[in-house]
Amino acid sequence: MRPARRGGQRLLGWVLFFVWAVSLSGLQALVWRDAASAFVPDAALVLAVVVLARAEASDLVPLAFLTACARAATSGEAPLVLVTGALGALFAALLLRGVLELSGALGRTIAALVAVFSFEAWIVLARGARAGAATLDAAGAAASAIPIALASALAALLLGPLLARLPGLTPLWSRSW
Repeated sequence: MRPARRGGQRLLGWVLFFVWAVSLSGLQALVWRDAASAFVPDAALVLAVVVLARAEASDLVPLAFLTACARAATSGEAPLVLVTGALGALFAALLLRGVLELSGALGRTIAALVAVFSFEAWIVLARGARAGAATLDAAGAAASAIPIALASALAALLLGPLLARLPGLTPLWSRSW
């Protein structure tokens, strides 16, 4: 009976992660609309990095999928672009988890910086490809991703402990932590 209870708790944890990610994406969209969007952190992706710090490595795909779905609910980007971007960004953070302790301040900050930078650069490149650009401007994509990545890294540094304690997320933590 215990494994079924754990499975139900994990399902509830995933549902609540999605609710928190959609809420943060909605808040981000509201702030983006009214402020200089270059310095608004990608809060849902920062939350995903915080969860990835303590989750199993096998949770990467559902984490990326739910993060992309949360972002798709509040943006006009193509869902496939969001899913592949979130998967790549969180995979980069997972690779960093092998070198850094992501639940610590420095590791969490660097992982958020790398994840958000790669995600935002991917989005800019995809927009250029969708617009029919003759050549893709990787340098321009990187330049436009830097302010959002820095803002997200700062948010991960300052808000990471709070995001880790959001209600309902503890069933997603690995037993080895």
